[in-house]
Amino acid sequence: MSVSHEEELQRALVGLKIAPGIAIRAWQEGDFSAIQRLSEAEGWPTPVARPEEALAGWSNSWPTLVATADEEVVGFVRAWSDGHITTYIMELLIDAQWRQRGVGSSLLDVCHALYPRARMEVTSTEGSASFYRRYGFRDIGHTHRKSFVR
Repeated sequence: MSVSHEEELQRALVGLKIAPGIAIRAWQEGDFSAIQRLSEAEGWPTPVARPEEALAGWSNSWPTLVATADEEVVGFVRAWSDGHITTYIMELLIDAQWRQRGVGSSLLDVCHALYPRARMEVTSTEGSASFYRRYGFRDIGHTHRKSFVR
């Protein structure tokens, strides 16, 4: 992660209300085993089946954040943003024991705070679509979009 990303993240976190008991920070390569564990538990095969490519994907994406509880990774988001128009949420996953506690919303809030004028887009499964709708995304075919500038 570049120094500018770390500075961006620290500015974005100022004043945000994060889920109780959770800290959000930029991912580090040492977090990859936790990302693999969470992904495998959810049935997402890529980080385990193609670890080198998945690790490269994480290394070449931003924002890439983890949510921790007592230093344990309990959730993550991997996104791409041009910083101006679109932030695309590629992966958002919360440990099953930490769902419904605001962790996913906190990760999205940080992504929004990083690039407040960029809309967020995500393609989700039907099982997670209700979460995105509650967060304010709207259905656009198979993709959900939330715009911040009208």
